Amino acid sequence: MTGVEENTVEGFEIFTYGDAVADVFDGTGWAGDPGDTEETIEWLAENAGGGPVLELGVGTGRVAVPLARRGIEVHGIDASEGMLTQLRDKPGGELVHVHVQDFTDFTLPYKFSLAYAVFDTLPFITDQEEQIRCFRKVADVLEPGGRFVIQTSIPDPARYDRNQRTQTVRVEKDHVVMTFTRRERISQCSSIQFAVLRPDGIRFFPMRIRTVMPSEMDLMARLGGLTMESRWGHWDGRPLRDSDERHITVYRK
Repeated sequence: MTGVEENTVEGFEIFTYGDAVADVFDGTGWAGDPGDTEETIEWLAENAGGGPVLELGVGTGRVAVPLARRGIEVHGIDASEGMLTQLRDKPGGELVHVHVQDFTDFTLPYKFSLAYAVFDTLPFITDQEEQIRCFRKVADVLEPGGRFVIQTSIPDPARYDRNQRTQTVRVEKDHVVMTFTRRERISQCSSIQFAVLRPDGIRFFPMRIRTVMPSEMDLMARLGGLTMESRWGHWDGRPLRDSDERHITVYRK
């Protein structure tokens, strides 16, 4: 017990968002795709190394399936059965080795040359100790010299007004997508509701995340047995700038 009051989404678990959004996740243009999926796949394919690769939060296989189609042995972990059902049902889904586990507490009898968590997967772990545990688990399954690649957002408190934010994400002829966010300064967690407004009703997709600064992430990685190798702002290797909203960081065992 911390003695800190938190404003949380009642009943939220790590798989809640995935199960809720699974049927509309692919092809929406708003559900978690920052617009550089192809660049992500290309970099991972070129840096897969000789062994199998592991994706944390494999979801519907947006990255894993294209990699597997290139002949790379891909294993994916996800706690959302809804997301994994979408993966299994899509062409090429059978090529991905799926493991229904929590990526803060998983056990796999394999060693990987590369592990990755892209599209803001790491923030879905909403406790600092659990985030450190995730790094430890990844280090356990990496072969010596193996790498862990993370692509995630950089927190920006200036975007919030009194720790709250409302954003219009997308406006189309038949629907509008908005987000409602409440941020907790002490825990660094945010409770978020994606709202999709259509003529026939409104759908809500709850999300809870914990974002960290790159420096905190580096410390957690060291505690987990990994060291920072490189960091940049884009998949083409451009240096990270203060104006960048996300960073890509490579850690090595």
